[in-house]
Amino acid sequence: MDATAFAILAVAARGIAAAGFVGGVVALMERASPFIGGIVLALPIVTAPAYVFIILHQDAGFVAQAALGSLATVGSVLLFLVTAIALVGRLPMAVVLAGALGAWLATGLIIRALPAALPVSFGVIAVAGLIAWWSGRRVPMTAPAASGRSPLYEIALRGCAAGILVAVVSGLAHLLGPTVAGIFASFPVALMTVCWFLPRRLESAGIRAALRAAQIGMASHIPFFTAIALLGPKLGTWPAFTLGVVGSLGIAVALGVLRRRHLRSAAR
Repeated sequence: MDATAFAILAVAARGIAAAGFVGGVVALMERASPFIGGIVLALPIVTAPAYVFIILHQDAGFVAQAALGSLATVGSVLLFLVTAIALVGRLPMAVVLAGALGAWLATGLIIRALPAALPVSFGVIAVAGLIAWWSGRRVPMTAPAASGRSPLYEIALRGCAAGILVAVVSGLAHLLGPTVAGIFASFPVALMTVCWFLPRRLESAGIRAALRAAQIGMASHIPFFTAIALLGPKLGTWPAFTLGVVGSLGIAVALGVLRRRHLRSAAR
């Protein structure tokens, strides 16, 4: 299979994953709590299919370089969420997303100018994480449940919209080399599409709670990208990818368990 065919498959896979993921997350937020929905939203489910095809087509060095770009961009996504949380309820959602995307783009440009190295990526995450913690420390993570339930066709349409947007972004990313491809692999398209549809079912407090939970859940991206970047050239990309997925799911489960214990302790 040639490079063009692989690129098309990668774009299609990520688009399909995004379609199912966004539809599922919105449905979950309507039926569970904003916190659980936010944690699930932060999982690298949309990113993983893109990396499957990058691994199939590129060598370990290219994949590791892309993962370093994606790892640093976790900081960009955190600042995207910081901006969105600050603006939700005060401005129309289109303006909120435009401001949040501006924060992501500005940070992405800085990351692109930095050397691709693990300490640099962790440094970016540390700085963005401190900003996210400071700005979100007073944001409640409990909020009223969603009002009403979306019909199945509406959930499917939301998913399709996300899939199309992901396909467009992914198609551009594959033309721009490993570092830029890694940065665009973490483009917050799932966050954008979920945020766009949430005001129909959740109040501003619920949206902020879900996005604050997503900030915390972004920790699940760290083992995924770190394993690919650090272990891929040594163990092979597929074992590293598998370890990254396991580590990501482990972080998400641990966060859910800790949250449940906290709520039980608070109820006593």
